[in-house]
Amino acid sequence: MSDTHPDIEVLEIELPPPPTGAPPHFRELLALTLKTTDATTLDAAELDYRGVFASADAFIRNQVGEHLPSHLQWLLPCCDPEKLRVGYERDVVQLWTIGLNDGLVMVFESQREPGRRRRRG
Repeated sequence: MSDTHPDIEVLEIELPPPPTGAPPHFRELLALTLKTTDATTLDAAELDYRGVFASADAFIRNQVGEHLPSHLQWLLPCCDPEKLRVGYERDVVQLWTIGLNDGLVMVFESQREPGRRRRRG
């Protein structure tokens, strides 16, 4: 008769706290979205985490707005979101998001690999 209770080795490791402002189950959401448990990939993605925002566009407007003097803040509502994103990313970074249940998104900003073109769509 075969053993129905096999010995399973459980490794417990101490993880640093998730990034400041990260939602509950941050690491689980990241692993599920990226479909990996590879520590190197997940650590790199965690470093790219920028926060929770209404959208990637809201993140970009926040970032750009920090550099505009108050008398020029009116410019941001005049910008086309797609053109603003293309200008922000400039084939140097790529923004990506993970949706949350409350309609907000976690925003990540990854360095683009040299020679890799931006995906359309």
